[in-house]
Amino acid sequence: MNKKQQRYGSWSSELSPTKLASAGSRFGHLVCENQKLFWLESLPTEGGRVVIRSVTLNGADSQPQIISPADVSVRTRAHEYGGADFAVSGDTLVYCDDADQRLYTLNLNTADSSPRAITPSTDFKHQYRYADMDFSVDANWLVCVRETHTEDGDPLSVVNDIVNIALDKADEIGEPKVLASGADFYSYPRVSPNGKQLSWTSWQHPNMPWDQTELWVAELNSHGHISSSKCLLQNKNESIYQPTWSPDGVLHFVSDRNGWWNIYSFLDDILNCLTPINAEFGFPQWQFGTVSYAFIDSKRIIAAYVQDGREHLCLVEPDQGHMTPVELPYCSYQGGLYYLQKYVNEDVKEYLYFIAADESSPPAVIQWDILNQQAKILSENKPAILQESDVSIAEAIEFKTSNNEKAHAFYYTPKNSSFEGLANELPPLIVMSHGGPTASASAEFNIAIQFWTHRGFAVVDVNYRGSTGYGKEYRDALKYQWGVLDVDDCVNAAKFLIKRGSVDESRIAIRGGSAGGYTTYSALMNHSFFAAGVSRYGVADLKCLVVESHKFEVRYLDSMIGPWPQEETLYEQRSPINHAQNISCPVLLLQGDEDAVVPPAQSLAMADALDANEVPHALIMLEGEQHGFRQSKNIARALELELNFYAQVFRIELGEPLASLVLKHSQNI
Repeated sequence: MNKKQQRYGSWSSELSPTKLASAGSRFGHLVCENQKLFWLESLPTEGGRVVIRSVTLNGADSQPQIISPADVSVRTRAHEYGGADFAVSGDTLVYCDDADQRLYTLNLNTADSSPRAITPSTDFKHQYRYADMDFSVDANWLVCVRETHTEDGDPLSVVNDIVNIALDKADEIGEPKVLASGADFYSYPRVSPNGKQLSWTSWQHPNMPWDQTELWVAELNSHGHISSSKCLLQNKNESIYQPTWSPDGVLHFVSDRNGWWNIYSFLDDILNCLTPINAEFGFPQWQFGTVSYAFIDSKRIIAAYVQDGREHLCLVEPDQGHMTPVELPYCSYQGGLYYLQKYVNEDVKEYLYFIAADESSPPAVIQWDILNQQAKILSENKPAILQESDVSIAEAIEFKTSNNEKAHAFYYTPKNSSFEGLANELPPLIVMSHGGPTASASAEFNIAIQFWTHRGFAVVDVNYRGSTGYGKEYRDALKYQWGVLDVDDCVNAAKFLIKRGSVDESRIAIRGGSAGGYTTYSALMNHSFFAAGVSRYGVADLKCLVVESHKFEVRYLDSMIGPWPQEETLYEQRSPINHAQNISCPVLLLQGDEDAVVPPAQSLAMADALDANEVPHALIMLEGEQHGFRQSKNIARALELELNFYAQVFRIELGEPLASLVLKHSQNI
């Protein structure tokens, strides 16, 4: 079929904002228990409500069913980012209700079972928040992280601890019993297989969990009381991740002590590195409960690792000293669970269960038949919006940047089987800077990126210095340099693509959310290189972020900018709000009106500063949204507005109706 020649950025696409917003769910927190698989699934068409789905594994025609109550959204707000929102033992489900943040239990074996609260009512909304649960061996109680807030909202008054919650009292709700306290943060409370030990990690301000954490163990009795608590590891600049007990009771964990997050065992006070390669077997703990490895049995581990920006699986056999690649057609496993299940009838069958995506299809909950090398999609199959010929595949690029160093990114060329650009034209480029900033860009299929490439935009998703996946040295490079090195890497990624003739140097936009929004602002205030910028709930005022932030991140900038308040002058220098006069290109600001991580005041102040300097801009407040957009109507609207914004700035005529966008001072474009 002959392609129609048309200006880049103006190509028509069946991937409309509305279709994209309702195209699929987001998955998380995979649990395998009692021959059933459970996972979280968000429903954008229901306002972002999060449900628990389950499927019976030994049923040939079993279909996933929503098992959480119809009027409930399952989500914990601990750390604001949540994670590990439910747990299952036998037929007992425990989950956190987003509405009141209390824990509820549900009997899965009884069709008419009603939820029963197992944590006390609160004096004010969201006073107590619970996450990261693990059951006792007899399932009579569970341990979890509890976060206690004060009514005045002071982040430094929030208390985190590990508590024991009884499950065997039918009608009585008792006060949780505190097992561990005194640290600023806790995660991964895990009961040993024999029920006689408890392990956990903790850390103190100003550290983040990827900076420095401690590994603890304690003796545990049948009533859930601990004694003889002992700190096993407490080393400066060592991050401990995902302590897990093997089936025979040996404690394992991930540590970055050798410069890479590798898996270790701890037996008789002897550390043994099981994966001694230059690859990352861990992830930043932005959410509770993420995992990078799981035990098949006491002798075998299935593990995920990141190398060169892509994720892989491997089989680890410590006794043999073997690490064997598991060749699967996926490039991202999203910190999900990798679990092997055996069915013994006439044959032995082995399956892996995980959440994964490849370069051309979106994330899904997958059963992988190891013997036949076949995948079965367990999540709802969504109708394909794009044909394979329309999907732009990520190209990993490495480029020179400041300080004579190298940085990384994934580049996506415009791709549409019905269109091609004009012969004398290069495509506009959207430079994407991820959040975190310790997160990372992945090569996995991202429908939000395809939205742009299918219309004729090029996209580069930058893994600037500070990103995870390239070792501790690369991750730590951004310390005290936030707003400097990340900006340098975004600029140099675009320059690399300009130099090789891939994109139009006069039509370069930069966009990002949260920390990526700060990078966007910083790039615009320090460089006249970009023609447009889009901030999604971005940080504009570092000083206000210190004062207004939540507990998890309130001291984060000590390591990203400098100790507060000693470096107050540096905070002022690095805050885009103080240098809005240096921004000359149009800016679009998108903000959720209920955001507790980056409060709306940040975007309001930035819009006022841009207005005072007569910079073309628009501020859009999205009702009912928090840190990240979850409602399909708002996801669609945000995309329409951003597309309209680029069309105005780059003077592109579009053939599709879009939400109206009026830019203040548009005469200055």
